[in-house]
Amino acid sequence: MSPKSRLYNLVMAWKNKPFRELRDIEQPYWESPRDQEEFAHPTPKNSVNEFVYRGIDFEPIFNRSGSALKGVLFRPLLTASSSEVLRFCMEGIDAIHYWQCSNRIIPLILPINVSDLRIASCVDGLCDLILNSRLPIGLINIGFTNHQAIDNELSAAITKLRRLGVLFHALQFDGNPNTIKLISQFQFEAVHFDASHIRETNSSASAQLIDQIHLFKKWSCKTYFSNVTFVRDNELAYQLGIDYCYGSLMLSPVNRHQIIHIQDSRIGKALFSIQTSK
Repeated sequence: MSPKSRLYNLVMAWKNKPFRELRDIEQPYWESPRDQEEFAHPTPKNSVNEFVYRGIDFEPIFNRSGSALKGVLFRPLLTASSSEVLRFCMEGIDAIHYWQCSNRIIPLILPINVSDLRIASCVDGLCDLILNSRLPIGLINIGFTNHQAIDNELSAAITKLRRLGVLFHALQFDGNPNTIKLISQFQFEAVHFDASHIRETNSSASAQLIDQIHLFKKWSCKTYFSNVTFVRDNELAYQLGIDYCYGSLMLSPVNRHQIIHIQDSRIGKALFSIQTSK
């Protein structure tokens, strides 16, 4: 058979190939059979709020001026059950690798319930994930939620993770004495304050939280403002010398691909536009 006839046969085979419609394409790897069934037979929705956006899980964290992205909070772990912790941690670590391949070195905070860190199998699995990730120190941060009294199991878990170069954050700080003891004993790198607690609480409780902010700054802890919703929250961050801010005023949660393209927050963009217009 001549080369010409071979080429002719290839072209004719391609031409006669059956046309494939969109519904014939294989199921994407991210779509489960349940999702496919729901797509084929959609259930009526009572309201727009019932629609769930998948993958919008990464909340950007900025410096208080909003001019630079300084980290990301992985939100699904805030409500994860004990059986889901390792799977979500794996997704978070995979996102760090994804950003690193795009030349973006972005730290990620993995919120984990203190009660889950008392489970030996959970801690061992988390240590294996961190070891196998081979990521630089400082990119994996664990944020403690639901603070409780310190015991031997918790101390052992923190010691194991600290040896792997994990950095610790105290999330949702509300003045709990157990949290203060935890931060002091294990020298946490950062403490997160909910801006609404200082904004909405009475003057005495608010003054106590402000005093604790100054205390943590003396301990060389970085301070974060979460739930930054109003311009007043950002002004308060400046007054108190808060290091980092995140919330709807700064930028809403996005997916991991959008994180790559973020340079500054809404406030940062607004300030830049004002400066360039002068």
